[in-house]
Amino acid sequence: MAETMLAAVLEGPRQLVVRPVPRPRCGPGEVLVRMAACGVCGSDLRYFEGENPWAIHTLGIDKPNRPGMILGHEVSGTIVEVGDGVSPDRIGERVVAEAFRTCGSCPDCLRGRANLCANTEHLGHGAGWEGAEFNPGGMAETFTIWADKALPLPDAVSFDEAAFLDGLGVAVHAVRRAGVREGDAVLIWGAGPIGLCLAQVARARGARLVACVDVYSVALRLAEELGADVVADGRCAEPLTELMERTSGRGADAAFDTTGHLAAQQGALAALAPGGTCLLMAGPAPGLQVGLRGLAGERTLTTAANFAEGDLAEAVRLVESGQVRVRPMITHRVPLARAPEAFELMRQKEHRGTVKVLIVPDG
Repeated sequence: MAETMLAAVLEGPRQLVVRPVPRPRCGPGEVLVRMAACGVCGSDLRYFEGENPWAIHTLGIDKPNRPGMILGHEVSGTIVEVGDGVSPDRIGERVVAEAFRTCGSCPDCLRGRANLCANTEHLGHGAGWEGAEFNPGGMAETFTIWADKALPLPDAVSFDEAAFLDGLGVAVHAVRRAGVREGDAVLIWGAGPIGLCLAQVARARGARLVACVDVYSVALRLAEELGADVVADGRCAEPLTELMERTSGRGADAAFDTTGHLAAQQGALAALAPGGTCLLMAGPAPGLQVGLRGLAGERTLTTAANFAEGDLAEAVRLVESGQVRVRPMITHRVPLARAPEAFELMRQKEHRGTVKVLIVPDG
C-alpha cells in the first residue's frame, strides 16, 4: 500500500477537506520538505470561494479550478529527502519555497518577464499540473519542490516569519514596479498582510511618507505599530485629508490598492500625484472607470503579477535585517488537521480579530 500523508484538499467551492493523500516522492532535481508553517493568503481564500486568482491576475482570464487542489504557497520547512542530482548534504536544511517554476522558453520568459509565463507550475495555485491526481501545495505534512526553488533560510529568520516571504516578495516586486524612490509619498489602501508589507518595503526604499487606509480597526492598529505615518479609517467621509495636507495637496507618488474594491481604487486614483503610479494588487474592480484627470499629467494605472527573479531573496534580506517586521501580524496558528478552521478565521476576520493565520503541523 502506498504511503500516505494528511493534506488540505479543495474539492470544490467552500469544500476544503483534510484527508490522506499519497505521500509525494522526489523526482530528479527535487527535494521533499516537511512543512513547518504555511500561511493562509488572500488568494487561498479566493480559491476557497471558487475563483482562480492566478489565472485572473496573470493571464486575464477566468479559468475554473480543477478538483483535488492542495492549497498553500506561503510555506517553509525542512528538507527530509532529496532526489537524483541533489546533494544529500541538503537534508536537514531549513528552507522557504519559491513556489513557482516557469517554462524558460515562452516569449515572456525570454524577455525577462517570467512572472507572466502562461506555462507556470505553481505550488498551491491553479497553474500547471494538468493530468496530476492532486495539485501539490504546502498545506500538507510534506511537499516536493524543485531543489533550486528551495531557498535556504538564515538562522535569524524563523519558520513562521518565512511563511510571509512569498507575500513579501510580491510586495517587493510591486514597489519596484511602482517606481517608489527616496522622498516619495506612498498610499496603501488595505492594511492586511500584503498592504503592511508594501508599507514597510516602501519605507525601506526611502519613502518619506507612508499612509495606510483600511476599515478594520485591528489592521489600522498594526499599520501604526509598523510605522505608517498616516493611518486613516476608510469609513470616514474624507479618509485622505491628512495625506493631502501633508503633501500640500499634491497627493501620493505611488498608490497601491490591495482590496479589489471599487471605492478604494477610486480613492487611490483620486489621490495620485502627477507622474505617479497607481498599482492594483487585486486587479481592477468591476465598474472601475478612469476619467481624463485619472491619467493626465503622466499618471500611470497598472497591475502586478507574482514576483520576479531576485525578489524573494530580497524579501529574505529585508526580514533578516529587521527592515520588515512580520511577527506582529500573526494572530492565529491552526494545526493542519483543523485547516478548515483557518479559512473560517479569515472569512470572519472582523469578529475574530484575524490578520494572518498560519497552518502548522499537528502537535
